[in-house]
Amino acid sequence: MREQNGELFGLSPFKEERTASFSITPETQLFYDFSSAIGGNVLTFIQKYNKCSFSNAVRILKEYANISEDYVDTRLSATKEIKKFKHTANKRKEAVKHKILSADIMDKYENDKSKLQTWADEGISYDVMERYIVRYDPFCNRIVYPIRDLSGDIISVKGRTLDPDYKKKKLRKYTYFQTIGDIDFIFGYLEHLNSIKSKNEIILFEGEKSVLHAETWGIENTGAILTSHLNPLQLPILIKLGVNVVFALDKEVDIHKDENIRKLSHFVRIEYIKDTEGLIGEKDSPVDAGEDVWNRLYERRKRLN
Repeated sequence: MREQNGELFGLSPFKEERTASFSITPETQLFYDFSSAIGGNVLTFIQKYNKCSFSNAVRILKEYANISEDYVDTRLSATKEIKKFKHTANKRKEAVKHKILSADIMDKYENDKSKLQTWADEGISYDVMERYIVRYDPFCNRIVYPIRDLSGDIISVKGRTLDPDYKKKKLRKYTYFQTIGDIDFIFGYLEHLNSIKSKNEIILFEGEKSVLHAETWGIENTGAILTSHLNPLQLPILIKLGVNVVFALDKEVDIHKDENIRKLSHFVRIEYIKDTEGLIGEKDSPVDAGEDVWNRLYERRKRLN
């Protein structure tokens, strides 16, 4: 195994491969296998490697450590550890599971171009808005659009308020109409998969609007991670995809501080947009100042070492 940034990397014990995708973090005593999206502690590893139950994994670990059945470690009770593991696993399962909404849920919202004029004025074409089923919700006075998982199912509807006084009224600028839980998907991934593979590159923004902006300019190898950092559940998606990744996050974000981006750099080439000329505002996306500024920033992208 090789060491990098406090982590150990080696070939996966779960499948044959040539590129090291198995990592161990000695400080936390946890592992993660990027090739199969399996991770956890030593008991998780024993279960997956030996294809056995949790109780058998505890027995194997005891035998390996030469711990008798009547031995009680005051620092870590096996019974407590089992309960803790099962509780964490169950909570994780609940968090990841999404509620699938009806495929025609967007039909209840208005398809009124006059209500979508705000986004059109910002440079997003109506054709692109139609592709992503952008609509208007008169009840909440919001522009709304569906959020899909990697299977293409709608798991929530997201809304952007049109109320100019939303800050005074303490309204959220963006809101999910249904909680999505863990973000184990990338917005725009399915729509752009062919283009991403063709260009051998995916450009990742924070928000969905940036994806729509770029597509209006004919840039279709993009996606949005929906946060200012890379989610650990998005890591296997990008590693399996195997293309170059360009992070085009908001100006204030420093990707060098993102642990998951550093992990991703072990497997794919990573570049990033860095505005050193004051072309965009501190909280702006690289596409917010128009196509010419975007092209300038993209041409000057940097390689993450």
